[in-house]
Amino acid sequence: MGQTVTFERLSDEVIEAVTATLSQCGYRVVRSFDLQSGRANHIEDCPCPHHGTAHCTCQYVVLLVYPLTRAGRPKAAGLANPPRVLTAHTYEQTTRVTFHRDASVRESEASALVSALVEAAMLLAPGAPAPACLQQEVGASTQG
Repeated sequence: MGQTVTFERLSDEVIEAVTATLSQCGYRVVRSFDLQSGRANHIEDCPCPHHGTAHCTCQYVVLLVYPLTRAGRPKAAGLANPPRVLTAHTYEQTTRVTFHRDASVRESEASALVSALVEAAMLLAPGAPAPACLQQEVGASTQG
């Protein structure tokens, strides 16, 4: 079951904010699927299910999220540490980003990922502060 955060923005802006926030929180994000890129060569073959035309403005993106070690390197890949999966579905001006949790993700990490999505949403609000994980890093480095 997934947890979803809704943004009243287009996908490119949302993906950029989500990627930046997750990067600041210790993750590497890889865009593994992009509907518009995939359909570019097949416009007539793949009409939008919402609009029914070949001039679809909808977007669907799959992001693979890899936790990094404290040294900033990817953790060992494999069955014990698969990527976390986020999907972003945009229809008109609304983008819904869903974290698809599997059994390998601990509750603390799931909460951190969903919190990062909420922080990304806050980044897109006018006058928003920096993400909490970035504030913690800055606070820790200025206190010692």
